[in-house]
Order: sequence, then C-alpha cells, then structure tokens
Amino acid sequence: NQMAMFTKLLRQRAVWAFLLFNIQASFLYVGGALLVSFMRSFGTTPSQLGFVLGASWVAGVLGSLAGGHLSDKIGPKRTVLLSGCLAALGLLGQGLARNWLQAGMALLTVIGAQATLFPAATALLGFVLKDDVGSALGFLNTAFSAVAIPGAVITGMVAKRFGWPAVFGGKTALYLASLALLAAMLPDARGKAEGEARKGGGWRGILAHPGLLLVGLSVLVVTLGGYCYAFYPYFVQARFSADVRALALFDSLYNAVWTLSNWPAGMLADRLGRGNIAIAGYLLTGMAWLAFPFAPSLPFAYAVYSLYCLGNSMGFYATLFAMDIAPEELKGRAVGFFNALMNLGGALGDTAGGRLWELLGAKFSFVVAFVGYVTGATLLRIASGQRARGEDRELREKADAVR
Repeated sequence: NQMAMFTKLLRQRAVWAFLLFNIQASFLYVGGALLVSFMRSFGTTPSQLGFVLGASWVAGVLGSLAGGHLSDKIGPKRTVLLSGCLAALGLLGQGLARNWLQAGMALLTVIGAQATLFPAATALLGFVLKDDVGSALGFLNTAFSAVAIPGAVITGMVAKRFGWPAVFGGKTALYLASLALLAAMLPDARGKAEGEARKGGGWRGILAHPGLLLVGLSVLVVTLGGYCYAFYPYFVQARFSADVRALALFDSLYNAVWTLSNWPAGMLADRLGRGNIAIAGYLLTGMAWLAFPFAPSLPFAYAVYSLYCLGNSMGFYATLFAMDIAPEELKGRAVGFFNALMNLGGALGDTAGGRLWELLGAKFSFVVAFVGYVTGATLLRIASGQRARGEDRELREKADAVR
C-alpha cells in the first residue's frame, strides 16, 4: 500500500513542482535558532525581537486570510506564484538590511508571503489528490526536512565565513529559479476552485461553522501560549554558552525529526483521523516544553527538543483537520482561517512573550506553553466529537430519505 501511494504521488505534476520548490527552499535553511542569531547580529534585545516577531505574525494573519481568499477566487496556482515573488523580495531585503528594524520589516514580508502561499498550495493539492492530501504533504515535508538537515549546517558555515548577506542573497536566487519551475509545472485548478467558491457563503460560512471555530481556537491557544519556541535560544546560550554552530544543530534536529516522522504521521492521519494525530502531537509538544528547562546538559536539551519536534510534526495535521471538516466550497478559506488564527496567536504571544521572558524568567514561559498545548488538545477533541455527531446526523438523514 505504501509503495502504491508513493507511485501515485509521483504521477502528479503538482507534487513534483512542490518537491523541487521545497528542496531549493531548504538548501540554505534559516530556522528558529538561526533566525534569532541573525537578528542578534544587529544587537537585537529580547523585547525588540518579540516586537519584530509579533509584527511578522500579524503579517502572517493577513497573508493567511489573503491566501485562502485568493485561492478560492483567482485560483491556487496564481496565488502560489504571486506570493512566491513577494517572498523573494523579502529575502532580498533581509540580505540588504543594515539594522534590526530593516531586517524585521523584511522578515515581515517573507512570513506574510509564505502565509499566503500555504493555503493555496494545500487547496491545490486537495483538489488533485482528494483524500490522500495528508500523505502528499507528509512526503513534501519529509523532502524539505531531509535537505534542511545539512542545509542548516551549511547556513551556519556560510553565515560565519561570509556573513548573513551572502546567506540571503543565495536564498533569493534559489527562490527566483524555483518560481519558473512552479509556473511551468503546476496545474491550473482555477476553474474548479471558482466553481466551488460560488456555492458557499464565503467567510460567513466559516464563522457559522462550530467545528471550524473550535479548531481555530485550539491553534490560537497553542500559539499564544507556546511563545517559548522563539526565545529558547536565549535560555540555551545563557545556560550552556552555546555558539551559532550549537544553535544550528537545533534546526538540524528539527528537520531530522520531521524527515523521519512527518510522512508516516501523514499516512496515519489519512487513516486514523487527522484530528487524532494532531491531538497526540499537541500533548507531546506540551510535555516536551515542560521538561526543557530542567535539561542538565546540552545533549539532554537536544533530546528533549527532539520530542518537541516530533509533537510539532504530528500537530501539523490540525491544518488538514480544519480543511476536512469544512464544506467543499470553503476548503481554501478554511486553511486560511486556521493559519490566520495561528499567526494571530503567534503575534500576541511573541509580542508579550519577550517581555514576560525578561520579567518572569524562562521556566514560567515553559509552563505556560504546557498549559496552552493541553488546552489546545482539549479543544480539538471537542471539535472531533462535534464532527462525528454531524456525520452521524447526515447518515441518518440520508437513510430517512431512502426510506
């Protein structure tokens, strides 16, 4: 079955297009730890970093809503290409930045563009692959993470030897080259997307759907409380005197765990339920953050962080759970709505998180993350129960109609 699924994926031009895009994007990988190192190269304080990350999450909110809307209106392919061009401009801005504020504005552009791209890419794969979209996203995430493992190390080496402008200049060139491949290889799903969009009530349909509201609230709580992901490098550097190469290993570990886990998690999600996999991921992530400040050594911190990465990989499928419970005409908007609330939680959490980190310390922030993830898992469980009751009601109505 796995070989048949793999063969089916490789027959799709859309899968090949996004595979090549992911490979180039991960070659010079700048993850959370390296991003903090980049911002600190301008002398950025935790409060300033929190302000920048909070503002970039706001851009992510707007980008997610725009991506879902444009995907249902002008088509997923055009939305992907438009947002890819905007991301390339943001990467170029990061390479040319001369202070933390300029670097932050460029980061805002990149995150907003990437947030616009994701709902369109997910909706396009959903139109092409239907029930197997979880396996497809798992395969693509695995490919991305596999290349990003050495990619993070390469980024750390390039940054140390040639400086951050060389890193972002190289990323810009790779991004522009991949856009040409996307334009040539992605199928045009615009007609079908527009036809589905005309059936529904737009954003009103999203806001009137109890299950979608619960799933959105779950990711809002998780990202609001989980702000420690942005600041844990400060804890690591203070406790273990870690340099940029030691921090780069955290990003490599993140991608190593995703490489090993995300595709299997996607296949399990397609069969056992994407909501169930996401719930387990949320709980594992919360427990990992609760244990992180008690790491007695850097290797132990790497091990606990790996558990966080596994939970994060599984929790990714909450996005597809939001798309699952949405009507067909609202698939793109459902993903955009979910990602918008995810970004809103990140905006509020990161903005306040830097100040809370300075005032109350690291351990308090890790406990807040644990509470947030447990609450998010609880909300997902309630949404799953509502979905099951809704499906039972539909079956009964169909049976009554047959009689």
